[in-house]
Amino acid sequence: MNGILNFAFDKIKQKIEDNCSDGNVGASERVLSVISGGLILGIGVKQLFKNPISAFSGITLGSALVYRGVTGHCTVKSVIERVTEKEDVTVIEHRYFVK
Repeated sequence: MNGILNFAFDKIKQKIEDNCSDGNVGASERVLSVISGGLILGIGVKQLFKNPISAFSGITLGSALVYRGVTGHCTVKSVIERVTEKEDVTVIEHRYFVK
């Protein structure tokens, strides 16, 4: 069991250290996503038989956060950036002097 965990951690560490060509998530966000996603995923698996509906949502959210952290790409963040992206605006200022 310990060998499997070390292998998984090494793979995650290798993926995080690799530079993403199309990634939009920074290194600190990636690390926090993997840690928080793993925590939420573990809690979801632990509660799977006690409360399956909330456990399923926890497993889904935790898996999505781990995936976001490992790949370095977040679809939600890219959509929000695209929506809020402002086009280049040229400001022309006219000043009139009155005597």
